[in-house]
Amino acid sequence: MKVSSKGHYGLLALAELVENYKLRRAVQVKEIAKNQNIPSEYLGQIMVLLKRGGLVHGSRGPAGGYILARSPENITVREVLHVLEGPLVGIDLRPDTNGRTLSPVTHRLIETWARGVKAMEQILDETTLADLCKPEAQALMYYI
Repeated sequence: MKVSSKGHYGLLALAELVENYKLRRAVQVKEIAKNQNIPSEYLGQIMVLLKRGGLVHGSRGPAGGYILARSPENITVREVLHVLEGPLVGIDLRPDTNGRTLSPVTHRLIETWARGVKAMEQILDETTLADLCKPEAQALMYYI
């Protein structure tokens, strides 16, 4: 799986919205772009996709901007990437056999790949925006 700049920037933008979620403060595209070092016009396109995907709400005007549509604990990384990137794995795990029987090695290879895809999807399903935005753990303090 390869995440494009659209997916990466989208997650960064949503992380910016997580910081403002509890305050119920809408954040403008230009502010997110500046804080996250994302091209503003490109971010505008990404935010439209996130809005269509039901992940953010947008409002216009001087006090307008974007806010998360749901709590950060209820938005998964997989959901974000699916909205921005489409299906996460773009290959068909059913090989074209042309009427031939598949070798045992080919069967095991397909099964291994399918398990890998399933594990990746499970991790992305289990990881939420809240998980991504947890404060850094305090440095361990050692006393002598």
